[in-house]
Amino acid sequence: MLIRRLAILTALGVAGVVTAAQPAFADRTTPTPGAGGNTISITVTGTGVRSGSGGQGGTQTVSTPVPCMYIQSLTGKEYYEWVKGGGTMGRGPNGDTIDPYPGYEKYKDDDKGHWYGGMCSSASFGDDLDGFFKYSDAWFAEHRGVYVPAGGTPPIPPVPPEILRNVAFDALTVPAPRLDWNPKHNGDAATLVNLDTWVWLQDRTTNYYVEASVNSMVGRISARVDADLTGMTVSAPNADTVTCPDAGVPYAPGATGQCAITFHKASAGGGTSPVTAKTNWHTTWSSNPGGPQGDTPEQLDPAPGTTNIRVVEVQVPNR
Repeated sequence: MLIRRLAILTALGVAGVVTAAQPAFADRTTPTPGAGGNTISITVTGTGVRSGSGGQGGTQTVSTPVPCMYIQSLTGKEYYEWVKGGGTMGRGPNGDTIDPYPGYEKYKDDDKGHWYGGMCSSASFGDDLDGFFKYSDAWFAEHRGVYVPAGGTPPIPPVPPEILRNVAFDALTVPAPRLDWNPKHNGDAATLVNLDTWVWLQDRTTNYYVEASVNSMVGRISARVDADLTGMTVSAPNADTVTCPDAGVPYAPGATGQCAITFHKASAGGGTSPVTAKTNWHTTWSSNPGGPQGDTPEQLDPAPGTTNIRVVEVQVPNR
């Protein structure tokens, strides 16, 4: 893993390779509060976030790696003395000498506030070091040092929307499918052999979403993932598998629906038959700023759920 940061060579104790640019002592590499190493805290909320009670809907805070962030460096006084003492500013990716931070002189007597410089890690780039260097070069070009007075809020740079999208997608859950059905015999809720049995999801919600957001130095940025139900597959050992285009329609006189399963034999031993429902979802995402972004790279693939239904034969007495 490579680490690139705005730091003088005394910071080479950081694991990996350090690119020298702006001064910072090795013992002054305090990450932005709310972050640790190259991770940052992100808020996720929405109907697709599982709550502490096991239900749907809630808010959580998760930590996730980011390619680049700010770390605490020298005080205003230390930086001024470093520059005036002939301290090396380092060189940029093209070998050009880097100038001191603009306006550094105004903080020459401040020994409480700190400069914050950038640090980029290749951890999220895998073996794509060319991509890492391209990204980090562009990031450093756009994010110079930021001075934060004592008690001020340290800078949080903009987080790539793709990272927020991935956080939102990972937090997205949908309820395990549970079925209701008809006919349902009074007393034992049994259905009948060789008769269409209507099935439908007890949970009628067909859209869930999760939004991941962070308050950065340019304002609040977010990404949202939406999951829309596109149908379900219903199967049982003693019935043919059926594919339904929706969540099924609760039975009512005169209602029409396209989700019914036909059992060919009764449940063994007077027990129940396990009926498995597998729901299908289409996930898309959007960012703010940015707007709609289309399909997510991966699609939601939740685990199936099982509902036990008793299936009996109609008994006709001989006369």
